[in-house]
Amino acid sequence: MEIVPMEKAHYGRLLELWRSFPGNAITGADSEENFTSFLNANGDFCFTAFSGGCLAGSVMAGHDTRRGYIYHLAVSAELQGRGLGRMLMERCEEALLRAGIEKVHLFIFTDNPAVEFYRKAGWHLRDDIFVMSKVLEGDPMTGTRRTD
Repeated sequence: MEIVPMEKAHYGRLLELWRSFPGNAITGADSEENFTSFLNANGDFCFTAFSGGCLAGSVMAGHDTRRGYIYHLAVSAELQGRGLGRMLMERCEEALLRAGIEKVHLFIFTDNPAVEFYRKAGWHLRDDIFVMSKVLEGDPMTGTRRTD
C-alpha cells in the first residue's frame, strides 16, 4: 500500500471511487475545476492511496486557519477493513497538526454506516450544534446574484 500526495491527474479515478459509494453526494463542488482549485489551496492535506498501481483510497482536507475539515475519505470496497482508512486519516490529521490546526470537523450523513469507523478513530458525534447550509447561486467571481 502506498499513500502519496493527491495530484490533479488522479481526478478521474477519484471521482469514480467517490461515485461507487451509495448515498455519497457528488456536487458541483466536485467538478474538475473546483477539485483543482481545492487541491491548489489545500494539497498538503490531501492524499491518495494505491495498491498494486490501482487506486485504493483517498482523503481530502483543508482548513480556514482555525479549524480543519475532512472531505471524501473513501476506501475501495474490496480493501475496507484492512486499516487503510485509518492510515489515510492519520496522514491527513498529522499534516493538519503540523500546520497548527488543533481541531478538525467532518460532515457525514446520519445514515452513513461509516459513523462507527469515525467513532473508533477517536471522533465524537456532536449533539450540541446544528449544521445549517445555504446554496449561494450567482457569479462567484463578481458576487452578483442570479435574477432569473
